[in-house]
Amino acid sequence: MNYFNNLIKNDPSGTIFTFFLIFTVFIICLVLVAYLIDNKKNKQNLQRIFMLERAIKDLIEEFRAFELLFSDQKKAIQDYKYSLEKIDLEIARLADSSSGESKITLAIQMANQGKSISEISEATNLTTEEVEPIIKYHGKG
Repeated sequence: MNYFNNLIKNDPSGTIFTFFLIFTVFIICLVLVAYLIDNKKNKQNLQRIFMLERAIKDLIEEFRAFELLFSDQKKAIQDYKYSLEKIDLEIARLADSSSGESKITLAIQMANQGKSISEISEATNLTTEEVEPIIKYHGKG
């Protein structure tokens, strides 16, 4: 402690300058260390941001793939809907033709036996358009 008292009494302005210089160097070192730490954290954050951006882009690509898949499925469902409506009309047309019931019954029996469209059409005098749904629902195969 005597040393500090003597130092201040012998040269007070030099001592104050020395303390000020040491304090300034200490503050500069602290600022430099804080800058380096902050810079390191900023680089880490930039890497994280880059990774997040890449993950978001990947998710967007996946959503687009799902969108295309759902679009294809929608088309397939619409095709099935059209086919079902066509089948419904064919069934209604077959049910409404009461005058040709015996012909239709014969056509169904022939379809069960595995006869071709032309054979059934010739035997029953039904058109091929009328025979096709019969074979589709009652034919073998």
